[in-house]
Amino acid sequence: MGDSCSEKHVCLYLLIMTILFGGIVFLKLFSISAYENMKFHVIDASLKEFYLTNDDILHYNFAVTISVRNSNKVARISYGEIRSKIYCYGEDLGFVPLYMSFWQGPKNTTLLHPVFKGKTLFKLRGSRLEDFSYGQRDGSYIIYVYLYLTVQVKHAGGGKGLEEDYIIECGLYELHLLGSSSLPNNQTGIGGLFKTKRCGVYKEHSL
Repeated sequence: MGDSCSEKHVCLYLLIMTILFGGIVFLKLFSISAYENMKFHVIDASLKEFYLTNDDILHYNFAVTISVRNSNKVARISYGEIRSKIYCYGEDLGFVPLYMSFWQGPKNTTLLHPVFKGKTLFKLRGSRLEDFSYGQRDGSYIIYVYLYLTVQVKHAGGGKGLEEDYIIECGLYELHLLGSSSLPNNQTGIGGLFKTKRCGVYKEHSL
């Protein structure tokens, strides 16, 4: 009888562990699926000022509109404090804070409007200076926008996934200055036509 009781306890323990392990695996797979449903697009951009003075000071005035889409049908996503920065010709132009933490419901879209404006030391040499000089002559520039954020999935049943750090990379190629004679028809600045550009979504430790 003792052996039978012992066997029942072992079976019950194994059953509980199997259920717990299965639940953890399910939540992990569900979270991965939810994170994969995060979509980021630059839907508008405006480059009002972008020039380099003789003392290596870059003056810039740049704004973008980025759509953040949770395309999952059931999960909510929490976005922690979001920071953004622009990167061009091998140089960072500093961070801009955007939002404090907010929840985004299923099948929902949020618009972010980072604005980068100021001046900074911008010492370019070699091929990077050549690329920048070509952009000045052409009236267009290559600029990357990065978002840094921490996200967390909330499941329909109320459970929460682990917090994950992500980097969003949005490359804007040949972005023209407003008023430039070379401004193409598909880019007229904020409020006008702009060819939407999809952003890459990466886990921070994978870069």
